[in-house]
Amino acid sequence: MRRARGFTLIEVLVAFALLAGASVLLLGLLANGLRATARAEHVNEAAAHARNLLDNAGRAERLRPGVQGGELDGGRFRWQLRVEPLEAPWPEAALPPGSDPGLVLEGIVEPVVHAVELRIEWGRGGPAERLHARTLRAAYPLPEER
Repeated sequence: MRRARGFTLIEVLVAFALLAGASVLLLGLLANGLRATARAEHVNEAAAHARNLLDNAGRAERLRPGVQGGELDGGRFRWQLRVEPLEAPWPEAALPPGSDPGLVLEGIVEPVVHAVELRIEWGRGGPAERLHARTLRAAYPLPEER
């Protein structure tokens, strides 16, 4: 007597269970990859906005101490720019050997150095949805500001 060849019901169910488990893992990996890609896209957009805002700080109008802010891309990104003048931005320059420490150069105006701090948030503004940048900017004071 010859036995019929084929799969038993248990074998078919186990194969489907393994296939379902592998599919769930694969879909989870794809979803995580899509989330990471979207997060990287937001970070890149925020970095481009930050570069633009910092490049233009002090160009269209003079740097003034204080805080200003706004929204970009129809409210998708929120930004805040804080400008503060530094009291002593650098240590006193060392005089060359043999120079007179009492020598004062008349008419020389030193630039005012400002600390510029930019914060950009998107989404809910959680830790992974923020960008923070700091830089220094120097500007010569206008005659009325001296």
